[in-house]
Amino acid sequence: MCRHVLLGILFCLYLAGAAEARSPAYKPGEVLIQFRSEARAAALTRSEQNLGVRAVRRLAGGQVVQMALPENMSVPEALAIYGNDPEVVSVEPNYLLYTQGLPNDPYFDRQWGLANSGQSVNGTTGTAGADIDAVQAWEAAAGTGRVVVAVVDTGCHLNHPDLEANLWVNSDEIAGNGIDDDHNGYVDDRQGWDFADGDNYPQDASGHGTHVAGIIAARAGNARGITGVARQVRLMPLRFMNGFDTGTVADAIAAIGYALANGARIINCSWGSGGYSSSLYNVMAGANALFVCAAGNNAEDADRHAFYPAGFDLQNVIAVTASDQEDELAWFSNYGLHSVHLAAPGSRIYSLGLDWQNLLAEDFSATPLVGWTTGGTPDSWDARLEPDGQGNQVLSLTSEATYSNDANTWAMTPALDLSTATACQLTFQITGASEAFRDYLYVEVSTDAAAWANLPLQVGDAIKHGGLNGNYPYWTLIMSDLGRWDRSPQLYLRFRFTSNGTHTLAGFRIDNVTVSAVSDQEAYAYMSGTSMAAPFVSGVAALLRSRDPQLTPAALKSAILGSVDRVDALADTSQTGGRLNASKALNYEQDSDNANADLASTSGGGGGGGGGCFIGLIGP
Repeated sequence: MCRHVLLGILFCLYLAGAAEARSPAYKPGEVLIQFRSEARAAALTRSEQNLGVRAVRRLAGGQVVQMALPENMSVPEALAIYGNDPEVVSVEPNYLLYTQGLPNDPYFDRQWGLANSGQSVNGTTGTAGADIDAVQAWEAAAGTGRVVVAVVDTGCHLNHPDLEANLWVNSDEIAGNGIDDDHNGYVDDRQGWDFADGDNYPQDASGHGTHVAGIIAARAGNARGITGVARQVRLMPLRFMNGFDTGTVADAIAAIGYALANGARIINCSWGSGGYSSSLYNVMAGANALFVCAAGNNAEDADRHAFYPAGFDLQNVIAVTASDQEDELAWFSNYGLHSVHLAAPGSRIYSLGLDWQNLLAEDFSATPLVGWTTGGTPDSWDARLEPDGQGNQVLSLTSEATYSNDANTWAMTPALDLSTATACQLTFQITGASEAFRDYLYVEVSTDAAAWANLPLQVGDAIKHGGLNGNYPYWTLIMSDLGRWDRSPQLYLRFRFTSNGTHTLAGFRIDNVTVSAVSDQEAYAYMSGTSMAAPFVSGVAALLRSRDPQLTPAALKSAILGSVDRVDALADTSQTGGRLNASKALNYEQDSDNANADLASTSGGGGGGGGGCFIGLIGP
């Protein structure tokens, strides 16, 4: 069967995990350590005193400690030191995890995954019946508010008209009183929690989590937009990924722990990476919840190149690959006869999106700069005509042929009011050049125009933490996540350039500086990826639990895997060789003897239950 493995093709925004499948990326300066319980406190104290490390957080009920390393200690050095410590059970990097969706396509207008009549999608005629039989399933169950599905992701659009009625509410917490009413360690966590920014407002900043949430449970019968698989269940938004669609293992651990502590028994995990984490494995193994996980978008055999957490060999994990509207494996999707369980629709999926409003939109058409402040040595920034003779003005570092040696010069925006804004982000375009690794352009943020912090910048798929330098021969789009400053009554941004005393070049020009935030307007979008396939399965699991709240994670998994539509084109892509069928799953679930008989043959996963390179996320 042709798997459409088109190497090197365009869809790369969400393929950041591909390279990490061989050498997973991790957060510099941190490791996760599990000390032996009988020596935990004493060992931690000795580490802090002798090695200069610092405990940032205790996770998984205190079993795992997130440790910050001193500046003179690298992550590999820490792994070597603690790996030989008899008081340490495991040590691993704080790996980065990535969403597993693909770029959206705004021209498709059908939810073929729920009901496929063979309609044309982007010029391709689908195969009638290549869907999950959702319409037939809804005759038996539509989901109820008793069932809670945790969306551990980039957050959700909390005010989307097609979603907000189905969002989980923490009834034990009083909103806005500044008190931890339910004594769970989180203040005013009425609608979940944002573990990326550390606040009580898990607003989506990229659209990924919102899209996932809509597939599971967009509201039905409200004369708006679309409908989700389980149209009346409650969604618990837990944000652990930032505006770059990247999250750390430690934040994912905390988010999963919150979900479990607050009663979620179905947890959607549309993300992952290529490194194995004993911490995540152990926590998921001990959790009374079903974890539905994206199999990854690297177009690889996951039996050979494992992708986690989908690859954990656990009875409460379902690994989902993506099928297209012709009932074939989507070209981007991972597959695996042993490590992947089933397919679900994941190509050109229509669901909820984000709408944006501009808080600042500067094209530098006014001369001199209006509202901006410049300064430093030399005070050289200004709005100037582009040298191409087209009459376009940009923010330019200098009017000279080259910038000055030993410069420290800046240009600052007017004060921005973000008091009612959420999911804020900065975008701008840049071109020009500086001496590589010596002369840098920094983008900085401040709430008082006195104390400044450096912003990480996304350039393509790369995140630059130390400013920009070198050659940008063409106009290049740069983005930065401002989510930590959401709802700030006053915020300043500035471009600051520094140079040393050696060579000088032409410097940088900047245009189209925009600060935007998510609006309350409803929006819809198309995305593709195993990220989109996983929530179809989570939705069906929610339908099953709405019918029988006593179903265990293993029983849910057995019913879902035992009721697939077996498809010839998918025969060698997963354990079941089939595609999700909601209607059959609801009927299958009624026969408990059937479910128990099939459990042993469908409960396995792949890839490394207890060893290998450490990666991960964990939750109590």
